[in-house]
Amino acid sequence: MRRLLLSARQLCTRHPVALGVFGTFLLCLLLRLLYLLGAPDRDWPFSIFFYGDTRFFHGYALDWVRDRPAQASLPYHPPLFPAFLGLLYQLLGEPRGSAFPYKLSLAVLNSATVAFSFWWWRRVLGTGWSLLAAGLFSASFGWLLLSTTYSNEVLYALFLSATCWLVLQSTRGLTWGAAVLLGAIMGLGSLTRAEHLYLWPFLLAYVAFDRERQVPWKPQLVRWAVAGAVCLAVLAPWSVRNARVLQELNARNPDLEPLPELTLVTVYGPINFAMANNAQATGGFTPDVINQLGVSGNLDVANPAQRRLLLHGYAEGLRWMAEHPGDAAPLLLRKLDRWLDGLSLGLGASDFPSGLRGARPPVDVFVPESTWLKWPLTLLLLLGAALSLRAPHRAFSLFTLVVLHRLLITLAFFGYARGLLAIFPALLPLLLLPAKVLASRRPGLAGKLPALAAAALLLLWLEAGVLALREPRSFSASGTTERTGGKLIQDDWVQIWPKT
Repeated sequence: MRRLLLSARQLCTRHPVALGVFGTFLLCLLLRLLYLLGAPDRDWPFSIFFYGDTRFFHGYALDWVRDRPAQASLPYHPPLFPAFLGLLYQLLGEPRGSAFPYKLSLAVLNSATVAFSFWWWRRVLGTGWSLLAAGLFSASFGWLLLSTTYSNEVLYALFLSATCWLVLQSTRGLTWGAAVLLGAIMGLGSLTRAEHLYLWPFLLAYVAFDRERQVPWKPQLVRWAVAGAVCLAVLAPWSVRNARVLQELNARNPDLEPLPELTLVTVYGPINFAMANNAQATGGFTPDVINQLGVSGNLDVANPAQRRLLLHGYAEGLRWMAEHPGDAAPLLLRKLDRWLDGLSLGLGASDFPSGLRGARPPVDVFVPESTWLKWPLTLLLLLGAALSLRAPHRAFSLFTLVVLHRLLITLAFFGYARGLLAIFPALLPLLLLPAKVLASRRPGLAGKLPALAAAALLLLWLEAGVLALREPRSFSASGTTERTGGKLIQDDWVQIWPKT
C-alpha cells in the first residue's frame, strides 16, 4: 500500500497537467452519465428540452450507414455531424429501440472537449480559473442537454475550441504544421456549422492586433494562406458533390432561374436571411414565409416563389429592412434577446437557479421561464470584453472577436439560445476575466476563490447522483398539435413544466 501511495504521489508530481485533464474528463463524463440516467428521455433520439434537427440527422445517418443513395436534394444542412452520427450507427449498430449508446457517445465527445479546453485555457486563465471554467462548462444545464442529444453543437464546440487554441499560439508565429492543422480544423468546423467559415477575418484581425512584434509578418502571411488553402481543400469534396446535385436540380427545372452551382457548404444563406428579416419574423426561427409560398410548407426548388428567395433572399431581406426601419430595429433587439437567453440557463440537472419550467422555442434549446440570470452574466460578458482590449489581457481579445462574430451572425439571421452555448470555449474565459482581475488585487483571494468555487460546483454532481437513483422526473408539455393524431408539432413552441 505504501508503495502504491508513493507511486501515485510521484505520478501527480511528474504529470500534474495530464492528471488534471484526465480528471476533468472523467468528472465531466460522470455528470453527463448521471444526468442521462435520471432523464425520462434517455432512450429517445431527441430530448424533451431540445428537438432541433434530430429527425434529419437520424434519417441522414441511417442512409449513410446503409449506403443507400439519396435522391438529389438541396444542400441545406452541413454534412459533418449527421455523417459522424452515421459512423456511430456503423460502430454501435443501428438504433434498436434505444438511443442511449449514441447519446452516451456524444457525452464522451463533449467531455473530451471540456477537458481539452481546460488544458489550453491554462495559458490565459491560469490553472485555478481554468478548473473553475471547466466546472462551469461541465455543469452547465444547457450543455447537459446539448451533449446528451443529437445536436451538431457537440461536434462544433470541439472545433471551435481547437481553433481558439491554435490561433492563441499563432501570435508567436504560425508554424507550417499549425497552419495545416488550423486549415483542416476550420474546414471541418465549417462542415459542421457553415458560419464557422466566416470566422477567418476575425482570426486574422486578432493576429494582426496581438502579434508579437519580433515575429516577421511576410512569412506568416504565406503560412496563413496555406491554412486557407487547406481549409478549401477540406471543403472541396463536399463542394463538388453540391455542384453535381445543383446541376441535376437545375436540369429538372430548365425554365426557372438556375441555382448557383458553386456552393462551398450550404445554400441556406439567402433564404434564411429572408425568413429572418420580414414582417412576420419573430427574432427566432419561423418558417412562415416559406409556409405562405407553398401548399405543404416544405422547401421546394421547383416553386418559383421559394426559388426566388433561394437566389435573392439577401436582397429581399435588405429591401424589407430599408423600407421598414421602425420594424427592423426592434427585430434586431429581439434577436439579441433570444440569443442572450443562452445565459439564462443555470447549472446542474435541476437548472439552478433558473428552474425547469419554461418553453422550447422552434429548433432551439429549452429556455427557462425565469430569465433574470442572463442580465448579470451579460454585464460580466461586457466587462470581460472591455478588459480584453487592455494590454495585460490582450489574449482575451480573441474570445471577444469570436463572440462578436456570433453576435453579427445572430443579428443577420436568427436568435438562438443554443447559438450562445455553442461558443462556450470562448465565452467562459470572458465571463471569468472580471473576477480574475478583481481577485488579483487581493492576493489572499487569487488562489483560493477559483478553488472554492470549483469545489462548490461538486455539489451538483451529488445532486445528479441522487436524481439518478430515483425514478426519472416526469414533465408535462403543451403546444400546437397536428390536425390528425394530436401529436405536438416539434418545430413549434412547446411549453414544458415538471409534474408535481
